[in-house]
Amino acid sequence: MQRKNFGRNQVLQPSAAYTPADEQEVLQILDRHRGQRIRAVGRLHSWSEAVLSDGVLLDLRQLNDVRLRLDGDQLVATVGAGCQIKRLLKELDRDGATLHSLGLITAQTIAGAISTGTHGSGRNSMSHYVVGVRLAHYDAYSGQATIKELSAGEPLQAARCSLGSLGIILAVKIRCRAQYHVQEHFTESRRLSDVLDAEASFPLQQFYLVPWRWSYFIQHRREHDQPRSRLARLYRLYWLGVMDYGLILQILFLERVVRSRRLIRLAFRRIIPAFLIHNWRVTDRSSSMLVMRHDAFRHIEIEVFVRRDKLVDALGFAQEAIKVAGGRESTLSADNQQRIEEVGMQEALAGLHDQYCHHFPICVRRVLPDDTLISMASGAGEDWYALSFISYASPARRAGFSLFASFMARSMSRLFHARPHWGKVCPLEANELTSLYPKFDAFRTVCNTLDPQGVFQNSWTAALLEADGPAGDIP
Repeated sequence: MQRKNFGRNQVLQPSAAYTPADEQEVLQILDRHRGQRIRAVGRLHSWSEAVLSDGVLLDLRQLNDVRLRLDGDQLVATVGAGCQIKRLLKELDRDGATLHSLGLITAQTIAGAISTGTHGSGRNSMSHYVVGVRLAHYDAYSGQATIKELSAGEPLQAARCSLGSLGIILAVKIRCRAQYHVQEHFTESRRLSDVLDAEASFPLQQFYLVPWRWSYFIQHRREHDQPRSRLARLYRLYWLGVMDYGLILQILFLERVVRSRRLIRLAFRRIIPAFLIHNWRVTDRSSSMLVMRHDAFRHIEIEVFVRRDKLVDALGFAQEAIKVAGGRESTLSADNQQRIEEVGMQEALAGLHDQYCHHFPICVRRVLPDDTLISMASGAGEDWYALSFISYASPARRAGFSLFASFMARSMSRLFHARPHWGKVCPLEANELTSLYPKFDAFRTVCNTLDPQGVFQNSWTAALLEADGPAGDIP
């Protein structure tokens, strides 16, 4: 009954597993296993311990209905928890609608996507747009399995990004919008200031810091009222063949077959940039333009969120840390070296030297503040930027990446108050994670109210709920 996640870094060993056909069967399973730990699973496209289960496991793929209706002046979709994003987009498109926010992939289920704060670029995360959650849990008085609707206040804010800790999500109500077009084109710049200045004109853009070349490739994006470009289909084929598959296959060959750091650095300086077509402006449907085949090849990933006022320093630090990890430098700049000494991580930095050669562009996406309790972009104020570090090392050769990921998570959380993505590699201890979220105590209260016996926890989420509370507002 053993199951593995997409990245092959987590193994699930449930005592029992079910694929219920409807909500009534979910309640029957809960009553049958009262007192045991119970978790739901999506498509296992997560690298963190949030996916783990050694108790009863529910796969809700059969709960996948989609119903779209008008609620006042808002389009709202009621979506079964096990519905994959790609099916949801297809069903919405039939009615000329789409989601406000999209992540890079569409393989996830809607419940899995919101439970870990899945996001795109230039808007809030998907969780922010959730207006209701239908939840199976145990009634506090009778002990029987029952269904509860969460539609307001802190219970809804908690349910929008819950790590599966409130109960079994059965359905999600999420705000939608009319289908629209996005225009995009690529440019390159050596200056981060140029990239950030472009946000005013291209609010949906995302960009990449290219390792070893140390320039920025900017994927300029904005809503556009022009019709679909005549060459849109050709552009999609270019992306699929050259970027989604060609680039990754080249990286896989260099990383897993040749295993030459010198050739990896050369490829990023000279070869890979040659495949990027600059200033090719193409307009296409949003649900085609905003996603990639990020799940086409097995990989592992850590992503950290920093506020805008920390972005410049955080990216500069990341660049220097990559050089040290790759053996190109033995230490950081004076300013960053002093920062590392102040947080007591000199030995960790020394241990990282020459242990890992980073081999994929660092993707940077802007996420607007979420109205949630613990999504990575939760909290009012400045926008957040997600910095994604991806490795295509084979599962048997990930020791270097694991060392790098641990160093980046610990150093950047201490230096820049960076928040690791809940659904990706998340190396921090429970108290380190909870201290990054000023409203984690409120989240804990909602969890303890809806699940006082901790039935819907695994060891990782239970440790989070038992950890010391947050130290206060993040500066």
